[in-house]
Amino acid sequence: MRMNKLTIRFFILFTFCSLTKATAQEPIATNGKFAIANGLKIYYEESGKGMPLILINPFQSTCSSWKPFTPELSKYFRVIAIDIPGHGRSEAMDTSSIYSFRKAAEYILNLIDLLRLDSVNIIGPSSPSAIALYISTIRPSMVKNLVIIGGQAYFSAQTRKVIASWGPGFEDQTWLAESIKKHGNEKGLQLLKQLWNFRNVYGNPSITPDMLSTITARTLIIHGDNDDIVPLSQAMEMYKNINKKYLWVVPNGGHLPYLDPKNQIDFLRRVIEFLNMDWDKK
Repeated sequence: MRMNKLTIRFFILFTFCSLTKATAQEPIATNGKFAIANGLKIYYEESGKGMPLILINPFQSTCSSWKPFTPELSKYFRVIAIDIPGHGRSEAMDTSSIYSFRKAAEYILNLIDLLRLDSVNIIGPSSPSAIALYISTIRPSMVKNLVIIGGQAYFSAQTRKVIASWGPGFEDQTWLAESIKKHGNEKGLQLLKQLWNFRNVYGNPSITPDMLSTITARTLIIHGDNDDIVPLSQAMEMYKNINKKYLWVVPNGGHLPYLDPKNQIDFLRRVIEFLNMDWDKK
């Protein structure tokens, strides 16, 4: 039996209300901390000692996505894995359906200041790589090393087409349940709406070639050669316009190839060598 639009909307609302009674965002980890950055509560998990390494989570994910990597990374660095604004245990920046990557970068910059960090390394994946890029253009002297994975300086036509093909995740019971489990009731729904709107939002992010040229950090650009969400041309544009750069195209790699278990050992080895500047010593 086909349902009309009113019935579908009632079903979605009923499902959402049912889910919100039984689910909540991810719990706070034993090494989890909060800071108030420009009035916004930001959650982060800290481990290890040494040069600070800021880990930014993919959109619709949390800093928990870095757990397979933090034990090894924390042997070399002071790892600070952040739930970016609106994600996980961090508060949302606003309640609109547009996610501002530049605004998120400003909040994280304030968090870095609160932690009294003069120099940092940053790893940014997927669309939130724009946050890392914005930080590196707003305050170039602070970022020593930058790693961009499956990154985007803007949303390409290919990316918009892929997002449109997914459909509105907030109308999908499985997507909604998973999002609420990670982010809580309101943020879980909001993030799915923001993700859906990426297909139509222009100028956010918008990191132009002249902006990329102001980045002074040593930059490692990682991209899968079979990334069907973000075209390889985005990586090539960054490589062309950033001054101190390396490019690693992962063979048979999809979007965010570091999350593929078969690539994790190689990813850790290469990233640690890069961040330790071992490549410059050869």
